[in-house]
Amino acid sequence: MTNDQADLAKLAQYMAEARDFGIEVVGPDVNESEVRFAPVAPAQASTDPSAPPPKPRIRFGLAAIKGVGEVAVESLLEARRQGGRFVSLPDFCERIDTRAANKKVLECLIKAGACDALGFNRASLMAQLDGAMARASSIAADRVRGQSSLFDAFESTPSPTTKTKAVELPEWPASEKLAYEKELLGMYLTGHPLQPYEPLIRRFAVHSIADLPTLENRAMTRIGGLVSGLQEGISKKSGKKYAMVTVEDLTGSVQMLLMNENYDRFRSLLNINVPVLVTAEVNTGEDRPKLFPQEILRLEEAPRKFTRQVHVRLRADALDTVRLEALRTLIEEHRGKIPLFLNLRMANGATAYLEANDQFSVTPSAQLEEAINASMGVDTYWTRVDTSLPERAPRKWERRGSSDEG
Repeated sequence: MTNDQADLAKLAQYMAEARDFGIEVVGPDVNESEVRFAPVAPAQASTDPSAPPPKPRIRFGLAAIKGVGEVAVESLLEARRQGGRFVSLPDFCERIDTRAANKKVLECLIKAGACDALGFNRASLMAQLDGAMARASSIAADRVRGQSSLFDAFESTPSPTTKTKAVELPEWPASEKLAYEKELLGMYLTGHPLQPYEPLIRRFAVHSIADLPTLENRAMTRIGGLVSGLQEGISKKSGKKYAMVTVEDLTGSVQMLLMNENYDRFRSLLNINVPVLVTAEVNTGEDRPKLFPQEILRLEEAPRKFTRQVHVRLRADALDTVRLEALRTLIEEHRGKIPLFLNLRMANGATAYLEANDQFSVTPSAQLEEAINASMGVDTYWTRVDTSLPERAPRKWERRGSSDEG
């Protein structure tokens, strides 16, 4: 791990601790941030007297963005002190010292979200950057030569509110936008790439990563998360490849060691930003838990692997031929081997459970769940999940010991 990576990892840990204490972390902003983290006024209190009070807030420091040094930040803050808030990207580029804050620095500021207040989304700002910097360089060169630009010929003082006619481009995909935040800030601020998978993790994981320190040493667990780091090497002892993989969920991160046959079995699944479900032995005997996996699969495969029954919850008085035929069509499109049950809620509050014929068994998936809920109503789809954990696999020396004793 490089120094930058280590610093960002520590920063993410501190920010997680701040959130644990109820402090909201606000993203960097060229019009609001200082060099370092600084407290800001809480959000406006709700008019609802029963609403909780607003959380204290802390603003991300500009120098904490990877690739943005203090010299560049001081230059930016001096321009802000002299001329007030920046109103557009051209205004920003014209007023700062681009020798201190060069194109690479500005790219980092845009990708980290620090320029979001300048009137365009991040994809559009990045597309405007070359033109804005070229114009700023031309104006700066004219000033050095003591000449007036065409702009100055019409106005005695340049108006910072003047904006170039720029086209608003579609924003980057959420995955790309969040990946830049993670790279430059050490954390996700505007969302998390795991959020679309949160229902799957909640249903099929047995523990969260935050739960791991509370487990007994060498206990078994099943967690869902995102591959966020991967380091590979060759063991000096065995000469075989190994991988140290970082997996994170919405509660924290944990490292997972792949060696020997596990490396050969699972390495192809473990790429950055891939959501996975891991069944593993957890080592809690060190400062931080570590996982030794017994099984890894892509998270979207969890319904097929661990669902034991699929239930469709319906109101008996709302059923008709049209709805039943629509349900039958969906079931036939997802045929499989998992039993299907119809849970019929009667008018008197009782529920009747009907097991469908084997020909209506299904293959569980997120797509089937989405289709049934869209057609029949939210929360119609429900599953009975296998949450049992396997026994831990014996280590090599344990296997040798048992055979020697026999």
